[in-house]
Amino acid sequence: MCGNSLKQVKLLVGLLTLCIYIAANALAAPTDTIVSFSLSNINNQNISDKVSYFSLSDNATNPPNKLSQLDTWLHTLASHQTTNVFGDKYAVAFEIYNDTQLTEWFVYPYGSVVQNIEILSFDLNNQASSFKTGHGLKNQQDFHYGSKIDLLPGQRKTLLMIFESEYFFAPIKILVKTHGQAEQQFQLENVILLISLGMCLALGIYNLFIFFSTRNIQYLTYALATLAYAFGWLSVFAVPEYVGIKSSDHWLMPAYIIGAIFTSLFSIQFLRLEESAPKIAKAFKVIVLFAVISLPFAFYSQGIGLYLASLFTSVVCILGVYSGIRCWMNGYSPAKYFVFALLSVVLPNMVGNLMNFGVLPGLNVNIYLLGLIGNSLDSLLLAFALAAQLRLLTLQNKKLTATLENTVQQRTFELRKVNYQLEQTNSDLIEASNAKGRFLATMSHEIRTPLTSIIGYADGILLGDIDKAEQERVTKIIAENGIHLLSVINDILDISKIEANKLDFESIPTPLFSVLAEIESVVGKRARDKGLAFHLEYEYPLPAQINIDPTRLKQILFNLTNNAIKFTEQGYVGLSVSVVDNRLQIKVTDSGEGISTQQQEHLFQPFTQADSSINRRFGGTGLGLSISRRLAKGLGGDINVHSTPRKGSTFTLNIDLSVVQDSPWINNVGQIWQSTPIKSVHTAALPNFEGNKVLLADDHPNNRELISILLKRMNIIVTEVENGKQALETVFYQKFDLILLDIHMPQMDGTEALKQIRAAGNFTPVIALTANNMKHEIEHYMRLGFSDYLAKPISRHHFISKLSLYLNKQGEIDSPLHYGDMLKLKKDYQQYLREQIGNLQNALEQRDLTIISEISHRIRGSAGSFGFDIIGQKFADMEHSALQDDEIAVTYELPKLLALTKQCIDLPGIDIPQGIVRHHNSAKQFLSAIFELVEHSQQTIKDLTSALDNNEINSALVHLYKFFPSSYDCALVQSESAFKALEDIIKQGKLEPEQYSLQLDIIQIHFSELSEALQPSLMNQI
Repeated sequence: MCGNSLKQVKLLVGLLTLCIYIAANALAAPTDTIVSFSLSNINNQNISDKVSYFSLSDNATNPPNKLSQLDTWLHTLASHQTTNVFGDKYAVAFEIYNDTQLTEWFVYPYGSVVQNIEILSFDLNNQASSFKTGHGLKNQQDFHYGSKIDLLPGQRKTLLMIFESEYFFAPIKILVKTHGQAEQQFQLENVILLISLGMCLALGIYNLFIFFSTRNIQYLTYALATLAYAFGWLSVFAVPEYVGIKSSDHWLMPAYIIGAIFTSLFSIQFLRLEESAPKIAKAFKVIVLFAVISLPFAFYSQGIGLYLASLFTSVVCILGVYSGIRCWMNGYSPAKYFVFALLSVVLPNMVGNLMNFGVLPGLNVNIYLLGLIGNSLDSLLLAFALAAQLRLLTLQNKKLTATLENTVQQRTFELRKVNYQLEQTNSDLIEASNAKGRFLATMSHEIRTPLTSIIGYADGILLGDIDKAEQERVTKIIAENGIHLLSVINDILDISKIEANKLDFESIPTPLFSVLAEIESVVGKRARDKGLAFHLEYEYPLPAQINIDPTRLKQILFNLTNNAIKFTEQGYVGLSVSVVDNRLQIKVTDSGEGISTQQQEHLFQPFTQADSSINRRFGGTGLGLSISRRLAKGLGGDINVHSTPRKGSTFTLNIDLSVVQDSPWINNVGQIWQSTPIKSVHTAALPNFEGNKVLLADDHPNNRELISILLKRMNIIVTEVENGKQALETVFYQKFDLILLDIHMPQMDGTEALKQIRAAGNFTPVIALTANNMKHEIEHYMRLGFSDYLAKPISRHHFISKLSLYLNKQGEIDSPLHYGDMLKLKKDYQQYLREQIGNLQNALEQRDLTIISEISHRIRGSAGSFGFDIIGQKFADMEHSALQDDEIAVTYELPKLLALTKQCIDLPGIDIPQGIVRHHNSAKQFLSAIFELVEHSQQTIKDLTSALDNNEINSALVHLYKFFPSSYDCALVQSESAFKALEDIIKQGKLEPEQYSLQLDIIQIHFSELSEALQPSLMNQI
């Protein structure tokens, strides 16, 4: 009995011991809320999906200091399911058991930017130890969150991690790894981090300097995009806080939105989407607009910024890859680097964005470091893309050079083949073939020589071989060689037209002394610049006005005088003018090297010079004298030469003399100014086209106003529209007797409008208004169905003649177009040019070649109609350069053209519209006259002052009258009254200094102002 009782007691004691053991172990073992891990199983493994998370509200109690209280405290917390992007606070607890021999471990939370992470470590018997880590805090490992944990083999520890942040960009991942592994990984990542950031900053700053040097906007957008992304990654990795700069939290997401903005702008510029894909360019601009609007929201909340930055960067990358592949497939080779650059940033960042949106689960990699590496590769590859673009331009230039050489070689081969065939005929054809061979040799030399300088220096500028300080001098050399090349081409075109009998001659009343004065002004300066004397002699009597083609006469005289200056090293060049046997005789004499009798026999043949050494020493095509003789024959005359070697030469031009009816004959110098007719608008009767209706379509408002006024003066009912589309709509609803249709108009041009008018069965006569007056262009318009054409600038006489062919005339009108109306139109156009100068300057600063071409086209088609002929053709050349995307030519030539235009419309004390009218409605003649007047004014004023001081009344009047014709013609309104007052004072015979000094001062001040305003360099361009 006693034994059984003893056994029962022992059994009871064993059960109690077992319960105590189980209870003790229950206190030490984790509950359902605290998961236990063996370090050998979780080393370097993500355990974030194996633990439980608990939400910490604002009124939650602080975590306990004892492990025994931890489980109870966790049970008071609600389960945490999803992290709030806009800010959250939650906790996670787990136990780790060291079943290895290693004692140093590292707890590594990563995967998102977090402001504050508190890590509490609980031992079984000790109080909890705490360490704080997070964005902007002092972390144990640079640029990485986490804490070192010391744990002996066989020991357990419970870790409580509390995450608190105003923003969470992605799910948090938790790794536990050995401290040695962690340090090794972090050191490698830090090296990659700093190299990547340094690369981005270096490329951004470098391209910023390139922008300041070249003013190419795409370098600016590239630099700003690269720097923005770099600053975003600096903020993500808390580099500013690491180096002691204030918090960069507010820039975490806005930096990426700014990067997306400038990436969009760079894509538009680099891929030339405005021209190649305007819809895609518009899409990028819409992205930029919305990104700029949303930027303040990203600063306000980094959570909102996360969604906005993820959205904009993804859309920009996808659209950029699409447009880059599109351009690549269309043959734009630099686009391949652009595509690879975006793909390098798309892959890691798209993965990151999808993780941010929760579409992809968290991956066990440092996605931010991958994103930074992608951005670094993106910046590097985009730099390669810019280099490839520059290389492409260089290759295109080389290809152009090679094509030109191949063309010359091919043409040379073809001409030699033709020459060989011609040799089988007769000796005359053999001589012709030899001449063409010499021509090719000369042309090859004359073209290649300037091209060598142009291409060589241009390559040097593009490749950076020429210093910035040298570029202005080099650019002038390129311009001089270009001008020489143009003169060679002009000579070739002239001789081609002459041989084809397509050179037209006209016979119009021409002031002889005005033509000779122009020759004297230009040639005299060139001679003096070379150190030669120059004189112009008149053998009276001479007619004041003759019927001749003034353009061809001046071309002959310029050729002869330029040759004289070229081949005269010292001495003089002179002109003498006389009338011999009812023929106008002009002699050009020089003291140059002279020409032998044998050489004179071949002197006027094309492509021929006195001997081969001439070309080597002086250059030239050998066409000048041949062209001059043929022009002289076209004017009813000839050119002869008399020369003695080493004693100079005399070239004599003889032309049939046709004196204008009632023209006076000049017998002395004093009569020259009196013979110059006062230029005024002589009104002539206009036809009366009453009852006729005309539709006028022209996009230029000043052109429309000018033509409309003239039409209305002839009692024509005028309907005005400004483009082809409006013209088409108007024709369908109204009936017209005639349609005037400009060729180049916005929305719908004249040719397309004509096609639709004719397709609708409307056969109303249509006259084309065009600045393109080449023969083949006119024939093209006629084939399209135009009834006739009018060349711009429109000649009033030709305009009325054309109207008379298509409208019913009802007699004549006694009140034609008023002189005042024309002056008003010119003043309006003068103001219009002022406005367009400002628009062109803005377009030039923005490198907007489209606007430059549009404005140039409008001025080209209208300038001549209002007397500004000097700039019309130059703007035509500017339009051509802009349409060809020749930014170098536009940048170099447009400022000079704008300066010339300003000089045409703004001169102190001058009524410019009046002056243009008084010079045959030509701003070119007007400016030439102004230059000549100002150039001689100082000497004339000096002579006038001397005569006045010496009381020489007759001499004073002679000197004063030298001013009168030109001052009136040039409309010097500021000094007009002073000239008149001075004339009255002199005629009274009382030459007192106090009477005439004031008037002289007014005149002298005015000419000084004009001298400062006029730019001789611009006159050389005319």
